[in-house]
Amino acid sequence: SQLTIFQLKPDEEAEEFGNLITFISQVAQCYPKETSNFPQQVINLLSEHHQILHPNLRRTMVQGLILLRNKDIIPSITLLSLFYTLFRVRDKQLRDLIYSHIITDIKNSNAKHKNNKLNKTLQGFMYTILQTTNNNNSAENAVAAKKSLDACIELYRKGVWNDAKTVNVIAEACFHSVTKIKVSAIQFFLGTNQENQDDDSDDEK
Repeated sequence: SQLTIFQLKPDEEAEEFGNLITFISQVAQCYPKETSNFPQQVINLLSEHHQILHPNLRRTMVQGLILLRNKDIIPSITLLSLFYTLFRVRDKQLRDLIYSHIITDIKNSNAKHKNNKLNKTLQGFMYTILQTTNNNNSAENAVAAKKSLDACIELYRKGVWNDAKTVNVIAEACFHSVTKIKVSAIQFFLGTNQENQDDDSDDEK
């Protein structure tokens, strides 16, 4: 099968395998029984191989999962937890795609009423990422923490997350060991309106 071939060489582009993932993602809603294991299989592949996957295939997998999430086939928390992990990948296009989905999905999940369970879990996840980076501020961890902080700030400004816990997460970042993270948090409290940017000059394109 295509999956077996891919698992032998997960670092290759595997265009045919990517096309198959896209196709199944598009039709999964019509064949729920036959594709019941498919979302978790893609999640597992990304979890295990995200650092060595070919950039095009990695983005195809992420786009497939987003499509499945938009069809309500995957729970929000399952996908968002994975996506925060993928912030560590040195691929700016991937991070931008993930960031955009995170903001949109959390906003939609809170559109009718506050999804306190989801919010609490994700806020805790962001806090953990920021704390982990304080102890291990490698370039990959620093970018993941910065994107997590950016998400907190944007969700607060959009009125999606405007509770004390969000403010506390951002406040903790004011004392972060990574200067870029510290500056962003301080600017938030000073009311500075700055576009969120990260230095991706050495990323894959």
